[in-house]
Amino acid sequence: MKAAVISAPNTELRIEERDRPSPGRGEVLIRVRACGVCHGDLMLQLGQFPFARYPIVPGHEIAGTVEEVGKGVEKIRRGDRVGLSALFSSCGGCEQCLDSDEFLCSQMQFTGITQDGGYQEFMVAPAGYVAALPDALDFAEAAPLMCAGLTVFSGLRHAGFEQGDKVGVIGLGGLGHMGVVLVRAMGGRVAVLSTTADKEREARDLGAERFINLKTESPGEALRAWEGGADVILATAPAAEAMMAGFGGLAPNGTMMVLGAPADNIAVSPMDLIMGRRRLMGSPAGSRKDLRDVLRLAATRGVRPKVTRMPLNDAGKALQKMHEGKIRGRAVLVMD
Repeated sequence: MKAAVISAPNTELRIEERDRPSPGRGEVLIRVRACGVCHGDLMLQLGQFPFARYPIVPGHEIAGTVEEVGKGVEKIRRGDRVGLSALFSSCGGCEQCLDSDEFLCSQMQFTGITQDGGYQEFMVAPAGYVAALPDALDFAEAAPLMCAGLTVFSGLRHAGFEQGDKVGVIGLGGLGHMGVVLVRAMGGRVAVLSTTADKEREARDLGAERFINLKTESPGEALRAWEGGADVILATAPAAEAMMAGFGGLAPNGTMMVLGAPADNIAVSPMDLIMGRRRLMGSPAGSRKDLRDVLRLAATRGVRPKVTRMPLNDAGKALQKMHEGKIRGRAVLVMD
């Protein structure tokens, strides 16, 4: 089989021929049909995860079918449509795991960072951590839901989002466009904040009612003019300056949810925090329950990411295009 491998930090991704693995007890072998290309994969290539294992096959937005079932696996059958998120496994017994916060488990294994991920034609995964894919979802459209969709959905849930809330979305990339689509599907209102003026049409086509150009407008002022400010700001782009400038645009009791990790620290006004009882918080991807819920939402309410399909052989090119900001929506590697 083919596998795309990063051998060490700051090295080019290369395609290798490998023997097809076999599942052990409690595992399944997934024939990968599609795998999304996440900004986290680029961070992995740049050596920004101190806990990463190299050499490594990247990819944690995986959609495929079960090719083989290991011993002890009872509820999954060959041919089942499944997905796997960044949550490869966790200890299962700590307070976080027992409270559906397993992504915060200190022993969590990260798909595509500490365990080989989906930039390959076949991969082994723990049976208990794969999710059933609804038939309504195409493989390439389902793949970005495993991280981009899951991260946004879980972030909104932990930010206290409620139907009717106003949500500012910083950035309109893989995470950002999923933010717009999911907020609209969940009954919210959206303003997109971006440095790219020609993304306004895309933002409005996705359902945003406002577009704020970060190069020509003050994001804080523009958001406060939106009926008193945003109830939630989803900071999906890794841009500390935009986050700091937009924080004051939160309504009282509002929350800025940081989903994209900037290289620089984030500093906000203590008075904005205290006098508005505002919150600045972050959130990783999400639990298995979050994943089941976002897949159900996508299937029943027609949530579909915008994807650019590319072959596995072009995995390195996909990472480079994303780094240059030349991908709209989500790049997805398709194996067939």
